[in-house]
Amino acid sequence: MDFPSKLVLFGEYGILLNSMALAVPFSRFSGRFRLCDHRFKYLSDNEKESSGELKRLLRYFKSGFGQFNYLDLERFENDVDRGLYFDSSIPYRSGLGSSGALTAAIYSRYAHHSHTTNYAEIRIHLAAIEACFHGSSSGIDPLTSFLKRPVLIGNGNQMISTPDLSRFFDNYTLFLFNTNEKGNTGELVNHFLDKYKNPIYKDKIDCEYLPLIAQTIGSIVEGDFKLFESLMKKYSMFQLSNFDILISVAMKKHFEYGIKTGDFHLKLCGSGGGGYLLALARNFSKAENYLIMNQLDYLLINIAEIG
Repeated sequence: MDFPSKLVLFGEYGILLNSMALAVPFSRFSGRFRLCDHRFKYLSDNEKESSGELKRLLRYFKSGFGQFNYLDLERFENDVDRGLYFDSSIPYRSGLGSSGALTAAIYSRYAHHSHTTNYAEIRIHLAAIEACFHGSSSGIDPLTSFLKRPVLIGNGNQMISTPDLSRFFDNYTLFLFNTNEKGNTGELVNHFLDKYKNPIYKDKIDCEYLPLIAQTIGSIVEGDFKLFESLMKKYSMFQLSNFDILISVAMKKHFEYGIKTGDFHLKLCGSGGGGYLLALARNFSKAENYLIMNQLDYLLINIAEIG
């Protein structure tokens, strides 16, 4: 079974503070478990790396003093010993949820009650698993990959739904463009949480960014795209001004161009610090012409690739 990558449309970093968040699966990239009996076949470098990662995960689970009792660790250990690895096309440290897809695959294969419809419980379990990679996880990445549907988490993380976003994708084109740099989610999350301890920065996030996330997501769900356009500009401006360490110097001019012209709006895709940026455009041709003229490495997101 394949588990797709994901795109966080809105809510990156805010979700760590119990804000709203909206994410969608992105099937262009995906991963699945495979078994390769190393007694009869040499593992490739990628297979060896994945196998080693699963062994580290197993040790992490077994040291959890029962917190992972919802997983069949005996079966997982047997499979790891038999040459289990995760065959993934999701670019590593790209903001597309490579660890989330692996987490979803683990839960689907080894959780005792993976077929429950209690999404809140599933998200808690997934977040605990993914914390092995980043030290802190909201669970939205693996939940999106696990459900293979858009996921909306409400304020306070109390409400989880799978909204219909067809009207949004009828009105907007999404581009991913590659910064050709690598991000480190764990380090960046820790940096954000440390910075959030500063009262001035905390006030900016609490009073400006978190409400902006909620308003932007609300405008999408309600289909108010005139409001969305104005909010998207504010969203891009806020990230450019307040998440500066997550946006490279070379990328800032593209943020500024989008804000100035309205041809598209850029935002982080995941944790930032490298990987991909997400561009949302109501005018497809103007956005694509800019990307081509500036020789940017980009992917056009096909609606069929979004759950």
